[in-house]
Amino acid sequence: MATSTTRSRLFNLFDKIRYRRFISRSNQSSALQKAEEQDNESHYPPIKPKYPPGEWGEMDRGIAWTWHEEGEKWKSMASVEERLSFLATKDSKYGSKVWKYNSIQTNTGLSDYQQDKTKTVLINDAPEVINNIDIDIENEFKDIKTILQDKLLEEQEYLVQHLGKMYDPKKPEALNTKLIKSLVFDLVAVLSTKYEHLFELQLDPEVEIAAYWDRYGVPPIKPWRNYEKSKTDYSIPTWPLPKKFFQNYSKYQSQSKLSCQLRTSNPLPEFLPQDDVKCTSEPYPECRLWPNVLGTPSGWVQPKCDPGYVPQDPYQFVNLSFVPRNLSYLPYLEKNLGAENAAESLKYFGMNTAFISTVAQAYNQGFSTFVDITYPFTTQTIMTDGRLFSIYSYQLNTLHLWKGDEVNPLRNICFLQDSLPLYDVIENGQIKGFNDDTFKALMRCFVLKPVDRGCDLRPTIPQDSPDRMEPEIPKYVEEIIIEKEVIYDES
Repeated sequence: MATSTTRSRLFNLFDKIRYRRFISRSNQSSALQKAEEQDNESHYPPIKPKYPPGEWGEMDRGIAWTWHEEGEKWKSMASVEERLSFLATKDSKYGSKVWKYNSIQTNTGLSDYQQDKTKTVLINDAPEVINNIDIDIENEFKDIKTILQDKLLEEQEYLVQHLGKMYDPKKPEALNTKLIKSLVFDLVAVLSTKYEHLFELQLDPEVEIAAYWDRYGVPPIKPWRNYEKSKTDYSIPTWPLPKKFFQNYSKYQSQSKLSCQLRTSNPLPEFLPQDDVKCTSEPYPECRLWPNVLGTPSGWVQPKCDPGYVPQDPYQFVNLSFVPRNLSYLPYLEKNLGAENAAESLKYFGMNTAFISTVAQAYNQGFSTFVDITYPFTTQTIMTDGRLFSIYSYQLNTLHLWKGDEVNPLRNICFLQDSLPLYDVIENGQIKGFNDDTFKALMRCFVLKPVDRGCDLRPTIPQDSPDRMEPEIPKYVEEIIIEKEVIYDES
């Protein structure tokens, strides 16, 4: 009995051991089979390419990826306001160390510098699309010509009355601005009866604009360590400086002021195709001198781009801008630089203002120095004192100005009709030597119609963004009912 019990226990123990070995072998074989299946189906993460998509030339790969990542971050933000806030504090909460580019330069010989920093080709002519507009002075524009002459005589009488009074260095500019506003308001009121786009536009007086951009050619400003600020802001660079401070581009910030701004819901037609030889290979002056040597100051600034209106405004594109010719700074320029150099500064003041306007418009449509524009931005700017008219037709082709020409060959184009006299002189209440050609050139600027470009004008802004929402405008005016006081008879 004891023997059988012992054998039974041994048999059970042997059976358990054999079962465990079987399970272990089964598990091992299934584990090996799963491992083989995983090996056959393994997917390794993709190898990161040396450079992100696009053309980067000889730029350091780390910097190239930084530009690309900031562009992706820019596109991930839903609103323009959020993007501009990111731009303002990207480097630190104090802003960025930038060159403060003056829209009107106060030193001589800076024409090459200004064309280089804006990457602008200057063409002394009008675009073909504007030259082809027919202006019939004898019939259609005869009444408008008379109205313009009467307005000039009226304003001349006003100027004679006020310029001789108490001296104020800002008075000539203020009176020039008043003249521009008066002329523009009257011309728009008359022309809008014949041209629908002038009836539907938005007209704003005395508008301030600002723009920020990065430009190839000069290394960035290397900021000195500010130990007081570094106690609260650790984003201020420490030594040794990162690689980005040894790249060949710098930051620029500029601003200007307009006497009048006319805006429409659609942009003007492009003046030249972007693949035109003038946009891709036309030579322009290069100036690689340190900006501080040329009188451009630097400082900590929060970069901003302000086109003069909010992103939700339905009228997003600047059709026409006006700036005064009699700037308060002009007597200083003529005294210190001479009349010829002062005239040159005025000439490039108009070009710079048109550049600032188009850059700010591009930012308001969702583009930036990180994300280049997908269609050209065009605008017209007129600088006048009532007699001389300088007409600028500007086309912004690229915001990637921080890339060299071998990588980004696109240039910005500025067509200029400089210092066109509308008349010779006003004597004894009469305009003498009225110039019909200048009048036609002025009318063409107003008559040029905006067009539908046939593309999404805000491709980087999400469809559900608040910037795409139309502002709520009440469909009716609420009638206010005034209740009359009831007088009771006390008798």
